Amino acid sequence: MSLRLSELRAANLARLPHFRDRKGNLCHRPVLDHPPDYDWALSQWSNAVCGELGEAANLIKKIERGDMGINDPGVRDELGDELADVLTYLDILAHRAGI
Repeated sequence: MSLRLSELRAANLARLPHFRDRKGNLCHRPVLDHPPDYDWALSQWSNAVCGELGEAANLIKKIERGDMGINDPGVRDELGDELADVLTYLDILAHRAGI
């Protein structure tokens, strides 16, 4: 699968208004004439990136200490999902910063 960064950005911005918390509440609401990502400060987007990176790092720790193997069923996919989350939040952080 091939995906350009511009396509990732467009997909991320399209998904923002639909993000929900664990209780089902919408996470991002438009502020004035800005897109929905502007209701979070840069620090909140940065924290989201770090949180997802921490989840990936924790999984890698478990792989390296032998709790599971990278080739065990579902492990590679789980790591891929965590890294995709990092990339998604990092892209939204960059967008929020005007990059």
